[in-house]
Amino acid sequence: MRFDAGFSESTTAIWPELIRTRLNPAARTARPAARDRFHAQQVQSKTPTARPAPPMPATPSVYSVAELNRRVQELLQNHLSDVAVRGEISGLKRYPSGHWYFTLKDRDSEISCAMFARDNRRLAFRPQDGDAVLAQARVDLYVKRGRYQLVVQSMSPEGQGALLQRLEALKSKLKDEGLFDPARKRPLPNYPTAIGIVTSPESAALRDVARALRRRWPVAKLYVYAAAVQGAEAPHSLCQALERAGRARQCDVLILARGGGSIEDLLAFSDEAVVRAVAACPLPLISGIGHETDTTLADFAADVRAATPTAAAEQASPDGAELEQESLRLLQRLQALAKTALRQARRSLDDRRRRLEQAHPAIRFQAQQQQTDDAAERLTQALRRSLQQRQQHVELLNRRLAACTPQSRLAVAGETLRRQRWQLHAAMRNRHHSLQARLGRAETTLNAVSPLRTLDRGYAIAMLRTPDGPRLLRESRQAHAGDTLELRLRQGRLEAEVTKTEAESPPKA
Repeated sequence: MRFDAGFSESTTAIWPELIRTRLNPAARTARPAARDRFHAQQVQSKTPTARPAPPMPATPSVYSVAELNRRVQELLQNHLSDVAVRGEISGLKRYPSGHWYFTLKDRDSEISCAMFARDNRRLAFRPQDGDAVLAQARVDLYVKRGRYQLVVQSMSPEGQGALLQRLEALKSKLKDEGLFDPARKRPLPNYPTAIGIVTSPESAALRDVARALRRRWPVAKLYVYAAAVQGAEAPHSLCQALERAGRARQCDVLILARGGGSIEDLLAFSDEAVVRAVAACPLPLISGIGHETDTTLADFAADVRAATPTAAAEQASPDGAELEQESLRLLQRLQALAKTALRQARRSLDDRRRRLEQAHPAIRFQAQQQQTDDAAERLTQALRRSLQQRQQHVELLNRRLAACTPQSRLAVAGETLRRQRWQLHAAMRNRHHSLQARLGRAETTLNAVSPLRTLDRGYAIAMLRTPDGPRLLRESRQAHAGDTLELRLRQGRLEAEVTKTEAESPPKA
């Protein structure tokens, strides 16, 4: 582990005074002077002057353990608040709270570290044990246990970790563009007649693929599209080879192959241009790059990913020996099916012969004659049963007719008619008496309220003649001089002419 802000030998001379200044309340007023002497000692350490003798320590004060740890924590936080540390992660633990605790170590030393959730959420990568990182941190002291540690605020990978981080960013970009979408993957042909290989002509991967294809599917033609598979020129060479294969259209399926190697050796197959060329290839493409644990971005863009070049050859071709065995099995099954079909045809022929013999006209005539005899017997029995049923029905009707003679019914009807006639006469008499009583009461009521009774007492009813007809006259002001009046008396009518009208005031209430 290396601190970018390191300590020189001259620094150790001022440490006792700094600690005493921090820990002794009586010496706090001397803090600026101690700090100045600390910086002065750092400047003087660059010159070959003699190291001054440390001052005599004052009488120490008495502190509790917690207070002493807090004083040391303040000292570390004030003077080592921002350091950069390079090391390897070891013993990384992620707690449910979101905080991380781990150890940074190098060949000679190690230091405990803590990275809290608010800081580790901002990381663009997910560190693992063994990752080499550069950590920006502050030096701190865990007061409760008196343990010296680094509080990491940010962290970035170094070496291979940075490379993996760039590859992960490129993978996310291409995935968002849809280059890795499973919906765009094409199926492989079942029985290819020509297979192409994009690889180096001198590579072991080519020999492995050719050997596997000769063993499994020797009938297929093999086309090799040469390309560099490692080095700075490899991405461009691979893109050209893929373009040649797609333009030629000589193959039914294409294999992109390379043997195993480090992540740097396989870096060409994670180049953005190569991945796009793989996705744009018009032929179904199998990636067989590296060993089983090796993965490149071209694997995600290919239609099928194989663990090794040999596995790619196996996926591109059917197994000839297995197909031969399958053909033999199918031939045997076909022969068995033919024998079964022949047996069934023979049984069917025998059945048809028997049915033909049974359908001979003489046999059919005998059967129909027997059926005619049976039908005649059934018809005779049916007629006999029908005649018996009809005779029984006639007898039943005769008994019912005898029980229902007209004389008894006429006697009952005559008695009912006489009783209803008497009831009708009684009802008519009651109704006549009731209506006469109602008429007498109505006449009495009408005479009591009739205006003719008033005329009997000497009054008359005056009617004013108008063009619309006679109108009842109730007030003198309704008539004028010269109007003709019609007066109705108890007996007879009179005509009179108005000569004068006088208004009479209504009586007071």
